Amino acid sequence: MRRLSKIPETIKPLLHDYIKYMEQHFQNDILIGTYLYGSISLGGFDENKSDIDFVTVLKRKLSQQEVNDLKAIHKELNQHSLARRMDGIYIPIDGLGKSNEELPPYVYCSNGKIKKGYGDVNAVTWWMIEQHGIKVYGKEVSDLNISSQWSKVIENMEYNINSYWIKKSKNAFVFIFDDMIEFCVLTISRILGTLENKKILTKMEGVNKAQTILPKRWHLLLKEGLRLRNDPKSPSLYSSRFKRAKECRKFLIFSHNLCNEKYFNEVKTKNNKVI
Repeated sequence: MRRLSKIPETIKPLLHDYIKYMEQHFQNDILIGTYLYGSISLGGFDENKSDIDFVTVLKRKLSQQEVNDLKAIHKELNQHSLARRMDGIYIPIDGLGKSNEELPPYVYCSNGKIKKGYGDVNAVTWWMIEQHGIKVYGKEVSDLNISSQWSKVIENMEYNINSYWIKKSKNAFVFIFDDMIEFCVLTISRILGTLENKKILTKMEGVNKAQTILPKRWHLLLKEGLRLRNDPKSPSLYSSRFKRAKECRKFLIFSHNLCNEKYFNEVKTKNNKVI
């Protein structure tokens, strides 16, 4: 059982107020539980950069008045310095384990604000909650009966590599920026490490694992990604942003090919395409 002692001390006051306000407005007529996942549950939370990923499970769909109440709760919570890092979903219990494609629009929180539509819900979300989720309030994770599948996690990562990232590689301009270099290097490393270890890793664990998977040719770029994550004001390891951007695009294409050859080759999608 995941206990509150695993939660970083810096976010406990925020979570305490969140649960207090939720109980005041909704009580037990709608709330089933709130669960943390992502970097917090994996022990990789970075107070300066990490999101506070959460799922609040409901007995039913929220009414418009309840949505308005939720907006007021998060507005009040934003007095906390880390509240705008809250990134989560409010989902009825019959939506557990489903992807966005299977769900009607739902209420979600992004950067501490309530919206309606589609948040970040996929096979990785449900796998992490089932395997690593931390109960903040309500039922135990095991009582939710989430049915997650590792094969679906791989399919999700295949989409990231073969759709999202390969499209990014066609735009040379975006890799000029520090934020994109950091995002690309750490995310791709995490995907590689996760696929190699067959368990979801933190970004930092992913970079460490990538150094054992990838040729030394890419180690400088991996170190640059870590520099941007940990000490962005320090001097770059590259003499030119353009040279670094070119190297990052090549790294992305190399990783794309490696994933397809080593990890996705035998996995079939529903339409029988090789991933």
